[in-house]
Amino acid sequence: MTTLTPQTPQNDPATPVAGIERTDRRQLAVVCAASFVVWMGFGAILPYLPVFLREEAHASMWLIGVVAAGYSVGTFLLASPLGRLSDIIGRKPVIVFGVVVYAVSTFLFVVTTTAEWFIVFRFLEGVGAAAVTPAGQALLADISPEKERSRAFGWLVSAQFGGLVFGPALAVPLFSIGEQGGGLWGYHAIFLFGSFVSALAAIALVFTLREPEHVRRRRSEAIVRPPIRQLLTPAIVAFIVLAFTTEFAFGTYEVVWSIYLRGLGAPMSYIGFTWVAFSVPMLFAFLGGRLADRYNRFLLMFSGYAISSLAWVYYGMTSNLTMFIIVNVIEGVAVAWSFPAKQAFLTQVSPPRWLGTVTGMENTSMQLAILIGSLTAPLLYDAIGGLVISISGALSLIGIVATAPVLQRAWRAASATADA
Repeated sequence: MTTLTPQTPQNDPATPVAGIERTDRRQLAVVCAASFVVWMGFGAILPYLPVFLREEAHASMWLIGVVAAGYSVGTFLLASPLGRLSDIIGRKPVIVFGVVVYAVSTFLFVVTTTAEWFIVFRFLEGVGAAAVTPAGQALLADISPEKERSRAFGWLVSAQFGGLVFGPALAVPLFSIGEQGGGLWGYHAIFLFGSFVSALAAIALVFTLREPEHVRRRRSEAIVRPPIRQLLTPAIVAFIVLAFTTEFAFGTYEVVWSIYLRGLGAPMSYIGFTWVAFSVPMLFAFLGGRLADRYNRFLLMFSGYAISSLAWVYYGMTSNLTMFIIVNVIEGVAVAWSFPAKQAFLTQVSPPRWLGTVTGMENTSMQLAILIGSLTAPLLYDAIGGLVISISGALSLIGIVATAPVLQRAWRAASATADA
């Protein structure tokens, strides 16, 4: 059940939709399959792009950070408005638009080696992600009842990180085969693969994605959109703050991780394997979703977040390549049980009619943090090396401690409502 608070609009109560007793498994399978394909392309590209910019485009660390920031700027500017747009016109057109933009922007990676152009390309990728992520998360909530929602998000995470496992694994032979045709072709083979699979996903979504009837009826109701400040209950504000402090680390990770390991003497195959080591445990996120539907979502979420943050603190303090892999696996397990709980908990305290808006605001906060992290990480890396990763982990721990009291109260209220 969903928590009612004084700030919730009275003409748009945050109550579950009547009549939904089982998850629409067919549509869940469609969303998961499309996510698997897109994340496979994304996973193939991500470990190689910073090295490509460094070694082939001769970009400075600062410029690599700006390229990474381009993605965050696109998502930061448009996640909230596109999330709200999905509340108005529907999830499907927004999701399909986002996947198409992502496919086109990734294809553009092969047209130049001028690093500055990659700022534009990554910005466009961020626009695509801004369309897909909030609308996709809201769609998953639309097709699942409260009692099964964590499981639905767990299956989505399993599909996404299944793609993230296969992507880097496929990138290794793609890079090797392409490299035989010339230096750049190793990277271009990976970029073209990412674009191609995203385009396939977009075509499949056009023909298979369907929104439930109750959502279409809800959109037709004459409900006045509440101002954003009216949606910002204490619980939702806490989620937004937590998103910022935890995702700052990803901005650091995207810019620094591959180059940091490369500086420690790791080959490209090892760097790709670190992504696989983190992602394999995420294949079992559907089990984490089952736990979250039965037990305390608050504790599952915060315990996983805390372990992940401590892993980040450790990464910046070691040069042991074996330990990197071990801690990658531990962190992956922690995220596998925490993310489904977090996403279902956020849905639980959000008004269903404006869920796209709320997830859009959360994603905006995430991308602002990633933007700041990707811009500051190069400067800090030049000064203190890998310790910049430890700093990002410490910031995440601060966010967990700061938001825990608010979200614990929200969970108790939600649990009491469910019991009643």
